[in-house]
Amino acid sequence: MNVAYLRTEQWQEVRDCGFENHGPTAGSHCRPFVHGYADVPYHWHREMEILFVLRGSFRLVVDGQTCEMNQDDMIIINADVPHNSTSISRDALICGVHLDAGHFERLGLPGFASRQYLCRTFLHSRSFMNRVAPIKALMARLILDQTNHPEEAMARQTIANLLACFIYRWIPYEKADAAGTQLRSDSRNRILRIMDTLGDNDENQHLSEIAEAEGLTLSHLSRLFKRHLGIGYRDYSQNLRLDSSADELRTTDHTISVIMERNGFGNPAVFYNKFRARFGCSPAEFRRGSRPLKPQSMLTEEDAAEAQRILAAHTVNVGKAAELAVGLTATGKKQVVLSAPHNAALS
Repeated sequence: MNVAYLRTEQWQEVRDCGFENHGPTAGSHCRPFVHGYADVPYHWHREMEILFVLRGSFRLVVDGQTCEMNQDDMIIINADVPHNSTSISRDALICGVHLDAGHFERLGLPGFASRQYLCRTFLHSRSFMNRVAPIKALMARLILDQTNHPEEAMARQTIANLLACFIYRWIPYEKADAAGTQLRSDSRNRILRIMDTLGDNDENQHLSEIAEAEGLTLSHLSRLFKRHLGIGYRDYSQNLRLDSSADELRTTDHTISVIMERNGFGNPAVFYNKFRARFGCSPAEFRRGSRPLKPQSMLTEEDAAEAQRILAAHTVNVGKAAELAVGLTATGKKQVVLSAPHNAALS
């Protein structure tokens, strides 16, 4: 088996913050992926997202709640819930799956798209890890691609169906709260307005202007910003200026000192330290190399091999996961009846 969807040319650059349409194909309605060290902006999408940490750790902010995730942790991010990652360890390997919940509801899982699934293993007891083990097995099989098998596309579609069935049957959930959904939408729109208005003005003065326009105190606005994005306004604004500096290093012939000053960094030592912390190299090394303009999915051949090894170990449980997904457990067998009673009808 090969690891599917890991080739770097298949990755699009991380989009600006906002709604993200992954557009699962009409044939699959499922999009598996693996990535390494990444900087994922504030976004949301209509698909359910399941994340499983293969190695390392990262901090995820989901609907204003900070989630610290480590190896083997798993989370389900429900549809239309805003989220972003604020820091990922450079050795991190994350696998995930986007599921078009509306498709699986139409396929025969009533209410699947309206449920708010409660799956954050770092908040549950250790026994909950056993419950989500089948999800990991099915996700692993979706990602490991038997490229020489003509029936592989059909097999992946079947696994995606089993994954949706397992979540529907075994993962606890709450009914969607219409009032909470509206509140989330209002808060999301407000933070997007704030992010859209960020410019090159003095940070303190500009934030005060934003607070006044939003009818908020400066302290409340600062808390709101950090709750949604996981980092403070100053750090976010600094990252924008660092990204702008990286863009100029790649696309212009300006000297590093000119670029540093153009982007509001007056102290060379601070600029170099902050740049290295964000991009893992000095500005000069960045200009000479082929680093992406923003920290995003970085997978080496070694990373891909390690991901394949970890995922392959999980696929041994695919058979058990399939049994659980369709309800053929030791207790469930008592409820099984014949659905093709042709011979039974003969006297």
